[in-house]
Amino acid sequence: MSLAFMVSVAITAGVSAPVDSQERESGIIRMARMLPDQPEFQCVANSEFSIAGLKLYEEMAALGALGTPNSLARGFGEDDDGGYVLTTYRYGGLEVDVVRGRIDRIEARAPAWPTPAGLMAGMERAETLALLGHEPAPDHLHDGVYSFSGCPEWRGGELVWDHANHYFEFAFGEDGRLAFVRLIADRP
Repeated sequence: MSLAFMVSVAITAGVSAPVDSQERESGIIRMARMLPDQPEFQCVANSEFSIAGLKLYEEMAALGALGTPNSLARGFGEDDDGGYVLTTYRYGGLEVDVVRGRIDRIEARAPAWPTPAGLMAGMERAETLALLGHEPAPDHLHDGVYSFSGCPEWRGGELVWDHANHYFEFAFGEDGRLAFVRLIADRP
């Protein structure tokens, strides 16, 4: 069961207990809990869902700030909204996928493209863990890639989960260094 689904059920059911959005620790990985009697889970600080000044679902016009891409590639796919064209823009260690005129994936494989907290490809594992705040839980590791959703927050008395359908992903290479940092939208 996805965390986004649990939140929607809790909201629909009228649960009066708030999500525990207090940050017990500093770092990119935070701890949250959906209901007071449920265990904590790891999620990523919402401030980290940006690379190179770009955010998921922004219009492709945002790419203009990066200048002319080194190259681009086109592909095709299909989702619940039908067929689409996927265009990948490459900028020397940064790839940005655009689907239906909006940013769908941002992947940084070079230190020139850090996240807002400074997480970047090429970092040693110890340095990466220091920025993360603690070791990622093994249940977030799939095929060598760690994947996290954003953290839910209470703002103005309402539950907001800005990045419930976005994923913050990263992996370590064989050399123990951070191979990439990726933001990816989960489209239906």
